[in-house]
Amino acid sequence: MTTIATGFLLLYAILVSLGGILGFVKAKSRVSLMSGLISGVALGLAWYISLQSPTTGLAIAAAIALVLLGVFAVRFHRTRSFMPAGLMAALSFLASVLFLAAWLSR
Repeated sequence: MTTIATGFLLLYAILVSLGGILGFVKAKSRVSLMSGLISGVALGLAWYISLQSPTTGLAIAAAIALVLLGVFAVRFHRTRSFMPAGLMAALSFLASVLFLAAWLSR
């Protein structure tokens, strides 16, 4: 379970970063760019930490994913638009469940 969660963590970090970049390219949103890159880098650091200490890295990743879930759930509720808020809320929910399950199984 930890191996799957760690691999997904790296993928999630890349997707969050790319989402911020796409938000900037499509809507010229500097907020999307900065928040996406900061979140992506934080998730990348959590991935790196998880290579040495899976318990710590997955706990950090779960916390970040839960925060992102909250942010995207609020945006989805406000806009009622699946793209990108609904998709990112669903992805963040999946990530939260996976990271928490892997963390609790350690």
